[in-house]
Amino acid sequence: MDQSFGIVGNGRVLAKVLADGTVTELFFPSVGFYRHILQSQFGLVDRAGNVRWLGDKRLDHRQRYLEDTNVLVTTAQHAGLQIEVTDFVHPVHDVLVRKAELRNHAATPTTLAFAHMDAASLEENRDLFGYNLAYYDSRVDCLVRFRGHPFDSSMEGHVVLLAAAVPSQDAFQCGVAYEREGDRIDAYVDLSDGDLQGNDYASDETRGVTTGLLWKLTVPPGEMRTLTVLFAGGPTLDAAERLLRTVRAIPAEQLLAETVAYWKEWLAPGAAWSTRIGDPRLRSLYRRSLLVNKLLQDANYGAIIAAPAVAPDYRYCWVRDGAFVAWALGTAGYHAEAAAFYRWCARTQTANGLWCQNHYTDGRRHWPGIQVDQVGTAIWGMHQHYLHTGDRHFLSELWPTVRRAAEYILSRTDTANGLVYSEQDLWEESGGHLTYTNAACQAGLRAAADIAHEVGASSTGDVYRQAAGRLRARIQQHLVQEGAYVGALEPHRAFRVRADYVVDVSIVGLAVPFGVVDARSPALVRAVEWIEGACEYPVRGVGRYASDLFMGGNPWPLSALWLSLYYVHAGQWPPPREHLEWCLAHTTPHGFIAEQQDKRTGAPVSAMPLAWAHAWFTALMHALVARGVWRTPTPDPASESSRLTGTPPP
Repeated sequence: MDQSFGIVGNGRVLAKVLADGTVTELFFPSVGFYRHILQSQFGLVDRAGNVRWLGDKRLDHRQRYLEDTNVLVTTAQHAGLQIEVTDFVHPVHDVLVRKAELRNHAATPTTLAFAHMDAASLEENRDLFGYNLAYYDSRVDCLVRFRGHPFDSSMEGHVVLLAAAVPSQDAFQCGVAYEREGDRIDAYVDLSDGDLQGNDYASDETRGVTTGLLWKLTVPPGEMRTLTVLFAGGPTLDAAERLLRTVRAIPAEQLLAETVAYWKEWLAPGAAWSTRIGDPRLRSLYRRSLLVNKLLQDANYGAIIAAPAVAPDYRYCWVRDGAFVAWALGTAGYHAEAAAFYRWCARTQTANGLWCQNHYTDGRRHWPGIQVDQVGTAIWGMHQHYLHTGDRHFLSELWPTVRRAAEYILSRTDTANGLVYSEQDLWEESGGHLTYTNAACQAGLRAAADIAHEVGASSTGDVYRQAAGRLRARIQQHLVQEGAYVGALEPHRAFRVRADYVVDVSIVGLAVPFGVVDARSPALVRAVEWIEGACEYPVRGVGRYASDLFMGGNPWPLSALWLSLYYVHAGQWPPPREHLEWCLAHTTPHGFIAEQQDKRTGAPVSAMPLAWAHAWFTALMHALVARGVWRTPTPDPASESSRLTGTPPP
């Protein structure tokens, strides 16, 4: 898995940019759907005719975010020429801007051809009838891509993507991927002779199309040239053209300045609060976590995707993950984002009160699995939002959603043992009477009772409160075995993908975040001891459970952060310091937290950045500050004392 990449976006457009400046994914009109660009990169041809792509590993690459923004800058050096590519998506205009600055540090003029190439397969080849098509529109001076029939116009496409050069290019090419010769020659191959031949139309039913833009220029010593590529998409050709005309009339520097200003203004409350964090590394990761989770929330619908990953595909919204992200954002003061998510929940709930396993951002069901913990988590999260804001109108608006969800939980309560049954656990692997599921549902019923009383439905609230009390009693009665909480009612029975359900990191959900039992409960303390000793890895870290087979069974930063939250709530400071240091050591250069780390190498595994993990980190920072871990003035970032050496919480 390539750990060196950044993401840029605005809640409607999302792009992934590798450390060498190659864009490998471009999603719109939503943050995860659909993928239209497979590769977008710059290259140059020197006077001798040598082609050098910016993705060439022989070049010296540097990549960074502009501070406190989602603007990404990638720099490469080649024979006295410095190429700096700034990638960003404007907050208002749904355009990916790729601004390249070429600086000549040599003593003589540099003459070259500079090119931008991209490979596109619009709408991910998602079983749609139609060809990938590309053509050059001289009327608008741009390249047009869409999916349709070769004899239809792009007016018939579901999505239209335009690519335009500023200033205008000297040459272009529309080709078909892997075509080696002829008019439809692949644009990447066409560049091999230092020029593009100008084919103005290409289509193919099974292969993607490639397009190229090329500038011919000379850069005098000590001077710079700026070349920009604009990707503008829309549901129709007219919409995409209107957007392109708008942004083309705005200088790239102004688009950049507006984007930087937007992100700094959005982050300002979080950045101000982060000064309470005494460790500059944690302070930086806190701000990046907020910026990441803002990028992963769809601006139109309010859904929050789990991660911007295609393999494995995590571009869906799980209500559980989304609720924890909304909770963390609300804790940090971003209440509008939290409210938007819960309103999305209200729109996507089924008539019987359930949420499906996961959904597309627009609310359509993706997988129909039943995970009852998500129902309880949604109610709990809605109540947390009320506690953060005191917004009674919000409670009244969401009360029908809450009531359906609470009634669904009651309908899933087993009369034989008083526990809630779920077909799947939070890991989507096993079903049963699960400790984590019952903790989430007990918290959900408590929250539903409080909400009912707030909206004037006191008799209904009493019913939910009594049910919550009974469920808590059954949890304590049935799920404590050998003096410790276990993961399921029958922890030793045969499970489909795990040896047993005795030990599982999710057991700590009883205390954090759901507060069903006190973190210092002897049965939970013993369970945590078992969790700590269950998994041993060459790179250390905390796993989910001992017999984990998913992706080979690795430590999860999420697990380490969850235990850290538990220890802080239990008043034990040293253990979270150890787990937190491990997490810091395994973030990517941009501060992304992965779902897993390889148990042998420590490299990121599976999806990243994982929204839930960044939410847990955000919540952990607030818990540490609330418990007075950093009671002294913020240390100098250069000082060794800035490490996690705060006073233990009382």
